[in-house]
Amino acid sequence: MDDSFAAKLLANFLIALGVTLGGSLSGAAASLLAGGHPLDRLRYLSEDLRLWGILVAVSGSFEPLRHLEQGLLFGQGRALARQVVSLVVAMAGANVAYFLIQTVAGRRP
Repeated sequence: MDDSFAAKLLANFLIALGVTLGGSLSGAAASLLAGGHPLDRLRYLSEDLRLWGILVAVSGSFEPLRHLEQGLLFGQGRALARQVVSLVVAMAGANVAYFLIQTVAGRRP
């Protein structure tokens, strides 16, 4: 499947957002079923799952590492720039989910 770079960026954003948001909501539901405090758990998980959302979105395989290697060692600046942009977009997706959860859960970050 040959996706355009813009499509890959959108996928990275939405994957990071989905991992952070979905994981946090699932954990809060589990906390509710177990008799805990779901809003506290929701806030805690949204903070912890941001990194996982970024990692899942960006590094689905060894391909990102290969692009970083090409950019750094072989002077292919375009490959390096594309990976940096992909990382920034994934970080944006995870942070959007984090800020949404923190706002809805009643605490402004």
